[in-house]
Amino acid sequence: MRFLSNTHGCEGWGGEMAQRIRDFDWSNTDLGPIDRWSTSLACTVQMLLASPVPMVMLWGRAGYMIYNDSYSAFAGGRHPYLLGTPVELGWPEVADFNRYVVDTCLAGGTLSYHNKDLVLLRNGKPEDVWLDLYYSPVAGDDQHPAGVLAIVVETTAHVISERLREELTHNLEQRVAAEVQARSAAEEQLRQSQKLEAIGGLTGGVAHDFNNLLQVIAGNLHLLARHEPDNPQVQRRVSAAIAAVERGAKLSSQLLAFARRQPLSPAVYNPQRIYASLGELLQRALGETIQIEVQLPQDCWCIHVDRNQLENALLNLAINARDAMKGEGVIRITGENIILNPRDCTGKSLQPGEYVRLAVTDIGVGMPKAILARVFEPFFTTKRDGHGTGLGLSMVFGFVRQSGGHVEVSSEEGKGTVVHMYFPRSLGEETPEPHAEPVPHAVGQETILVVEDNEDVRVTVVELLKQAGYTVLTAEDGDRAMQALQGGVRPDLIFTDVVMPGRIKSIDLAEWARAQLPPVPVLFTSGHTRDILSGTHLLSPDIHLLSKPYSPEALTQRVRSVLTAPQG
Repeated sequence: MRFLSNTHGCEGWGGEMAQRIRDFDWSNTDLGPIDRWSTSLACTVQMLLASPVPMVMLWGRAGYMIYNDSYSAFAGGRHPYLLGTPVELGWPEVADFNRYVVDTCLAGGTLSYHNKDLVLLRNGKPEDVWLDLYYSPVAGDDQHPAGVLAIVVETTAHVISERLREELTHNLEQRVAAEVQARSAAEEQLRQSQKLEAIGGLTGGVAHDFNNLLQVIAGNLHLLARHEPDNPQVQRRVSAAIAAVERGAKLSSQLLAFARRQPLSPAVYNPQRIYASLGELLQRALGETIQIEVQLPQDCWCIHVDRNQLENALLNLAINARDAMKGEGVIRITGENIILNPRDCTGKSLQPGEYVRLAVTDIGVGMPKAILARVFEPFFTTKRDGHGTGLGLSMVFGFVRQSGGHVEVSSEEGKGTVVHMYFPRSLGEETPEPHAEPVPHAVGQETILVVEDNEDVRVTVVELLKQAGYTVLTAEDGDRAMQALQGGVRPDLIFTDVVMPGRIKSIDLAEWARAQLPPVPVLFTSGHTRDILSGTHLLSPDIHLLSKPYSPEALTQRVRSVLTAPQG
């Protein structure tokens, strides 16, 4: 047959399928012997053989298959079986689909599909494939549709690639959204931290001045009580006033705790040991209707904290939890050793590393988001008037941050609240249990240099110390105190305010005192330490501090203890 015997330079006319079509016995099909094929059939076959894209002819109603070299690659393991086979027998898994195609095109219709999803058995196992399919009727010599010409373009790789790209894009979008959310959380955390820092600076300054006022009031009240020892009316009223001063001092102490300006005396402790001494106190404070469950790891890491302040923080959180549960339920105090990576630290005031996380959990009423955002603000409370100062969580916040940690609250209305406190792990040796030291006799005869810029405070302190038997010298500030010391004054103790005007600061007086032979002991006093005694407000063992306001007994006992303490 001429169209298959002469290639005329066309690669497809001289290819594998041209040879197979020429050698195939077509007499057993409805097409009949190849040399008797109709002009239409022969021309169409010659056209598909020349095409570089996969093409297949489905001839007659049975759809006998004749295809080119490109289609043979698509057919996979079914090639060359498909040649001369009715399409429904060649592709039985999609027989219904091919029947529809043949019927449609023999009726003069056309069909096209983009990324048609089919499951085909090409190499002995089912494959998910995607195809672009184009079906057109082919006219016989009588001009009636006699066959179907199909163009088959496999798009499986493209579809899979697109789906992978979409998945990666989706994942990227999710990652970007997560990063944006994390950044927003970090920015909100920063704004909240800056807000609390600003409030802390204000409250710290107020507390300092407030403590000076309280010291003046307390000192004069105590002196008044001593002047009228036999007047019960005076004693009653003085006692009431002193009680109010003590409440004011407690309030000021809470403000300093929030402002992270309270003097801390940290040591290395195991949280298990801290709770062992706190458990009984908690139970008494919370009442019999509250059940306390404690879960701490047996190998709990040590932390470097002020034990008293940590106990106060746990007590405050437990009382808040009790109130949230209306005085009845279970409070869980838990702890765990954790390692935070950089991602865990997003939005937290922490560096990656090893931490002990302590948590106080209740099953109370919970908090809405609007309240949750303000829980650490001082004086913010949801309790009714007279049943809370709004400083409990503020104190916890200030103490934990001052200890180098982080605190966070999670809550859901109707499901309860969890407060997490993160403390850096300490690798130091655990501090042994403190032993109660005997209170020294509060009366003495030594000479004390009082350095205090507040005249009212200075006057009361001088009177209290004189009544205790001490000789008292005074200086209005550090400059005058240093002039007196360099002029030959040799006190047995320097009692100095921390924050004073002038060029010479209290720490300068302490350095002069340590340089003397023998060293002169120094007792500091302040409404708060600011950044003078220590950059972190963590007091070293050789620094003695008496916080304002203080009672006459506290003053004389602390003076006595510093005077009798060994000097380094």
